[in-house]
Amino acid sequence: MKANVVFASTVAVWSYCAYPSLNSFHCSCAHRPMEGNLLKVASEQQSKLDLSLKMAFTKAPVTYGGPVLNEEFSILHGFGEVEGSRKLCPGVYVGGSEELMNEVRINRFKPENALFVKGHAAWVPGQLQREINKGVWYTASVSSDFILRYAGAPCTEEDNKGDLWSDILNCMGGDWAKIAEMHAGRGDMRMLP
Repeated sequence: MKANVVFASTVAVWSYCAYPSLNSFHCSCAHRPMEGNLLKVASEQQSKLDLSLKMAFTKAPVTYGGPVLNEEFSILHGFGEVEGSRKLCPGVYVGGSEELMNEVRINRFKPENALFVKGHAAWVPGQLQREINKGVWYTASVSSDFILRYAGAPCTEEDNKGDLWSDILNCMGGDWAKIAEMHAGRGDMRMLP
């Protein structure tokens, strides 16, 4: 499995940002938006997030990323390459929260244009591919507008702002659109942790 593949799941809304480690395959997932902003989520739940980041990104949206390392947050953004960040795909970067915090302080970056992802998902070698083969996950190449939708990326009138999973499958067309239609109306809150 190569890095920077986007997955649309039959259970989760969507996920992105794959990176290999020694004994497993890790992925930050944005299954669904969490209720409240970063300050609320990071203050109410166990978190390793620094207070200065909480304060700078008070208004930043948060999505549920998975049950692994649930006290940790990743940051996704479209600001560009900054110190500590890594390009995932065109227009999407992960990391660089310290540098982005400085950009927020000098009004060059809006906190609500960052997407914090709480927790991660992980698979043992071969597990993710087996799950894809079983139809648990669907692979999809999507634009940065899909990946950063919860961080203020533009939506069109045809987009269903409350159902990203369905929008991705509809854009894929054919049988994928039929799957989206079968599960229509559930929205991004279809899967709660």
